[in-house]
Amino acid sequence: MGASRSELKSLRSTKYTSSARTEGGIERLRALGYRSGLRALDLADRVLGRDRKMVPPRRYRRFIGNGDFAKVGTSITQYMRAELGLLPSHDVLDAGCGVGRIAVPLTSYLTEGSYLGFDIVPHAIDWCHSAITSRHPNFRFSHVDIKQEIYNPEGTLTSADFHFPADGQAFDMVALVGLISHLLPDEVDNYVAESARVLRPGGKCFATAYLVDDMVAERVREGRTAFTFTHSRGTHFIHSEQEPTYAIAYRLDHIQEVAARHGLRLEREPHLGTWSSSTARPASMDLLVLERA
Repeated sequence: MGASRSELKSLRSTKYTSSARTEGGIERLRALGYRSGLRALDLADRVLGRDRKMVPPRRYRRFIGNGDFAKVGTSITQYMRAELGLLPSHDVLDAGCGVGRIAVPLTSYLTEGSYLGFDIVPHAIDWCHSAITSRHPNFRFSHVDIKQEIYNPEGTLTSADFHFPADGQAFDMVALVGLISHLLPDEVDNYVAESARVLRPGGKCFATAYLVDDMVAERVREGRTAFTFTHSRGTHFIHSEQEPTYAIAYRLDHIQEVAARHGLRLEREPHLGTWSSSTARPASMDLLVLERA
């Protein structure tokens, strides 16, 4: 079984808003129409006073996923503060920062520390520079031209050997939110290694992922999860053979083995989301916390 037609249609829309390069005449027209529709909604937001200074326009935030931009960002950062001990003096690296969903709520909290976010979508970084860095100089953003078949198919770098744009042991926390589910095994290995490299001793890597143990693997095989990961690859499951990086679920013991190899340990039992216990949508991912020795 592959990805459903509606899911691949949604993926196509995601591509339209994340990459300026769309192949094929018909696809270019579809992309133009989709983006034009979002621009019209952005204009309506401005006219009706619904736009906010620190919330990106719809055409920029569509590719980061569903849900209320401000509420989801606030929920994530509250977890980082309450559960992971994030302090105002800490330095945070946000890999795959998108249009600043985590950065925006942190601007009022990281008053003594700093933030560095990077992403492969140029207009996302441009918006963050304009809307966030201009007001909060301790918040920096970097565009990295990594090749990714969904979000940046013509990139010049690879996730498997890419180095984070940061010095070693420069951060107290690394966020990998919504990222592991789009990375293949050699790419996960590199991102975990890079997270360990930039973390200070005792620092934490906070990630969201689709995690699989034997019980969840059985539910996946029986189609009793919110997402269908029906193509098993041993250490991981993929959702669609047509778009393998659309969604990837990993065996928890594999993630632990990779982490241990790079000096990280599971800091606590993962906080399980709803994707693996129910077929209902919307469904949340699992939360994983790794600590550097």
